[in-house]
Amino acid sequence: MLMVGQSGTGKTHLCVNIGKAVKTVILDVDEKADVIVSKLDAEDTVTVMSGTPFTTFMDSLKKAINSDAELIVVDSLTELKDIIKRWLKNKILARGEFYIGGVERKETTKIDPDTFLITWELHPVIYDRIRDIMKAINSAGKSFIFTYHPPTEAASKGEIKMLQELKRICNMTVFVDKDTVNIKTDLFCDNTGNMTANSFIEYVRKIITANSVKEVM
Repeated sequence: MLMVGQSGTGKTHLCVNIGKAVKTVILDVDEKADVIVSKLDAEDTVTVMSGTPFTTFMDSLKKAINSDAELIVVDSLTELKDIIKRWLKNKILARGEFYIGGVERKETTKIDPDTFLITWELHPVIYDRIRDIMKAINSAGKSFIFTYHPPTEAASKGEIKMLQELKRICNMTVFVDKDTVNIKTDLFCDNTGNMTANSFIEYVRKIITANSVKEVM
């Protein structure tokens, strides 16, 4: 599931409440989940693992995949994208040169670390990392929820295209607005439209714990 919503609309609360029904690991990239897990008394089923920097995130991801958790939450994909960008930038700076489109140059192009930026041309590399993370979780037979802040009007072409691709590969895409959840796509039961937060929590719990779609419908 891709769960999209502005900051403060309750995405993490929804994920933790869903996680109270199944063993869940939250990869806490935003570094805010511990407080919410404690507030909702979800410690019995929800475990929080560190999600930053990217190398730590990948270590936590491996532990989560190898655990007995049924659900893995990445909170948030917005921040994950940024820590991948920082990781990628550091790798490029360590190399000391940068080629666009794979075009090799005979001379070395030096990079100024104070001014070098990851431009939208590199978003496909970031998207590939995110897609590989989703595939790794799915291949382990676990469900996942990635929370995400919608792109702003100033978002780059790469970021907008990446969101479109993520919506395409996820079985569910929902938009959260405080106490209302709007299901945009649902490949499980084709159950689109608005739901209250509580109804949505129960619905997703059923999907995760069901042996077949018939048990949910």
